[in-house]
Formats: sequence, C-alpha cells, structure tokens
Amino acid sequence: MSEFNPVSQSKIVEEQVLPAANRGNILALTSTCNVRCLFCSHHQNPPGVETYRLNPLGAEQVSRALALMDPEKPVVIGESVTRVMEGEPFTHPAFREILMLIRRTLPRTTIQITTNGSLLTAEAAGFLAALGRVVIYLSLNSADPQRRRQLMQDRHAAVAAAAPALLQKYGIVCHGSVVAMPHVLGWADLADTLRRLDRYGASTIRVFLPGYTRLAPRELRFPSSLWIELHRFVDRLRSQVRTPLTVEPPLISDLQAVVTGVMAGTPAAEAGIKAGDVICAVECLPVAGRVDAFKRILAAAGPVVDLEREGKPVTVKLHKKAGDTSGLVMDYDIDLEDFSRRIRYAVATGREDRPALLLTSELGHPAVRLALARLFPGGAGGVRVLPVKNRFFGGSIKAAGLLVVEDMAAAVRTCLDNDRCARPALVVVPEIAFDFRGRDLTGRSYLDLREECGLAVRLA
Repeated sequence: MSEFNPVSQSKIVEEQVLPAANRGNILALTSTCNVRCLFCSHHQNPPGVETYRLNPLGAEQVSRALALMDPEKPVVIGESVTRVMEGEPFTHPAFREILMLIRRTLPRTTIQITTNGSLLTAEAAGFLAALGRVVIYLSLNSADPQRRRQLMQDRHAAVAAAAPALLQKYGIVCHGSVVAMPHVLGWADLADTLRRLDRYGASTIRVFLPGYTRLAPRELRFPSSLWIELHRFVDRLRSQVRTPLTVEPPLISDLQAVVTGVMAGTPAAEAGIKAGDVICAVECLPVAGRVDAFKRILAAAGPVVDLEREGKPVTVKLHKKAGDTSGLVMDYDIDLEDFSRRIRYAVATGREDRPALLLTSELGHPAVRLALARLFPGGAGGVRVLPVKNRFFGGSIKAAGLLVVEDMAAAVRTCLDNDRCARPALVVVPEIAFDFRGRDLTGRSYLDLREECGLAVRLA
C-alpha cells in the first residue's frame, strides 16, 4: 500500500539524510529491517504517500552527515526521518565501522541508538561498552519471546528479551519503549514487559499508543477508549516500579508542571522530588507549564525549585551544573515561549475583525487552546483555532506531522462555508507537516492552500 519512489540513493541523501543530520542530529543509516511488526505504519500507508527506501550508507556519506551535526548534541541513530523508512541499525553490514567513525569524528559526543534488540548479543554489547558514551533506546514491545514473535515476526525474539539484562551487565544506559498492544497480546503481557525493563534498570520507559490508518486490518483497530484505559493502566503500575513511565501521546488537560517521574541517582532524585509533585516556580519565577519548567531547570546551575506536594508547599535545591540533566521526567505539553514567538507573526498580520486562522491537529488542539488562553487572558488575540481531522490517513491518526494539504484545505473550506464569523486574514499551518521545501507527505506544497481557499498562508 505504500509507494516507494524509485529515486536515486544520492537524491535521498541530499534531500532527506543530510537535512535531517543538520536540523536534528539524526543519522539515517539504512531502511533494512529484520522484523515485520504488526503495528508498522509503512504497511498501512494510503496510496500517494512519498516514502523512500535507503540503502545502507557508505563511510563517505556518513562523514558528510557528521560534518553537519552539532557535537554538543547526541548523534541519533535509528529514529525516523520524515520520508525515509527507518530500519534496524544493527543490520547495517558496516555498523561497527560506522560507530568507530562517529567516535573518531566526535570523540565526546553521545551516540544514541534506537534498536529492536534482536541483534544485541553479548559480543555487540561488549563492543558498545568499549566504545563509550552509547545510550540504547530499546524497543522491546514484548518480553515474552513467543508473543514477540507473534507481534513482530522476530526470529531472534529470545535475544531481544534478554537485552535488558545484558545492557545492565555491561553498564550501558538503556531507555525502554513499548508499543502497547493489549487488544492483541493482553494487558498482562504489557505489565510483564514494563516490569522486565524496570527490573534491569531502564532509565525511563515510554509506552506508545499504536496508531492505525483507514487501511489497517480489522485486528489492529481498537476503540478510542483504549487511550484512556492505557493511561489508567500505567497510572496504577507506576506505584509498582521504580522507573519513570510515560504514555505517548499524553492526555493534556492543563498546563500544570506535574512531575511524571524521577530517574534514580539524578539531582532531582537526590533533592527529593517525587512523581506527582507540581513545579510552581524555578528561581522564584513562576513556570508556564511542563516544558517551561523542564527547560528552565535544565538550563540552570543549582536551581531552587518551589513545589506543591499534596497541597503543601515544598522548596528544594538541585545540585547540578547548567545544562546537565536534572533527572526529571515530564509529559510534553507546549513550549509556550516558542509558541508565543511564532504566533506573534500571525497576530501581527491578522486583525480583530479578520483574525488569523490557526490550524492544529486534533491531538494538539487542547494544548494550543490552553496556550492561547495563557498568552491572551482577555481573548484570543486575533487568532482563531481550527482543529483539522486527518482524513487522508484516517483511522486513529491525529498528529500534526501526518496532516496533508488535502486535510487542511477540507477543514478551511468547511469553516468558510459554515461559519458566520468574519473571513480570516490568513491561514497559519503547522510547519511540522512539511519538509524543508514546504511539501507535505504526498508532495504537495503548503502554498496550494492559497489557491484552493483564496487566503494567504503562512507556516508556523
């Protein structure tokens, strides 16, 4: 169902790999994958989606990408690049040579590898430990080899199931992730998998709600109530494990800076901060939300933090250097400072009688509304918010990064046809839905909205 464009390797590198390296320190190495996950999005894409298969990169291409990266930020391997199918890094035939090239080029930079764990043998773990400054993001999904084979068609399921213990043995920092499939594997399997990661010292564990498109087979679909059920399930499990658990996407209903968890042995843990604490102020200045609190504590040296714990005020001091991790784990709500800066452009262009129309995803709509209310207490400040339903992908897909021009145009036309309010001065669309050339996942430009709706269009 996916369309893999027959473009040259050099074009994929120039248009996808190098921009990702420059903008996000992401090093896409290969599209080869040694498992076939039931939940894999690439098997559910509607016709018209532009996706590319990347052959394993060579040393020269890797060197070009490394030259564009920020050495102060981790090199990220195994994460998705918009149109490039992400593969399993350990399948690359020269993966060790590439890791050594990275280490020679960036000797003090952390290397962050996302892997399904099926090739994490003792020999591989020993090599990573010797390399140093390696962090593994382990997509375990199921700790039971039989169920993992059912879920992922993994021929090395037992190797992956043993990976958490192996990483702990070799002293390699591990963050776990699980795509929650209780409607396929049951809730007990999810609990056992999370406990396995916790038992062997995962620093954090991310639990993902799977997405499915309108083309997904019936057995992969689930009721919308699963989102709430998953959050409640994880809330109950948090009291039984030490590792901070987060659920993605989070349920954001306020901008309170609630602490989701605290990593063991970190400044936040040593200061006594606990899950459920609400951060009220950092260095005596009130915080604007979770992202604001997290960033300000990260940036500060020895910050004094005012908390609310079970209705009572608590003040603590974190002993850390500026820029060092605090150990706090928090849900992502909205970066209010960045949002404010970007939205001013739209507000300056719109008028009270003709406001700017801000398009959001269904998922991001609640946080955007909360942010606007915080920024403009007396009103919307010349901005109207319009959530856009994802009809192109359909199913359970609600994220802004998967919206396409077709979805946005349909939402704007419906608004113009049915709304008795003033015609907007312009439409502001989410930049994350477009690549560096302003094209969506079907190859259409955001400027096509101007032609279809007769309105000025801006990215934000």
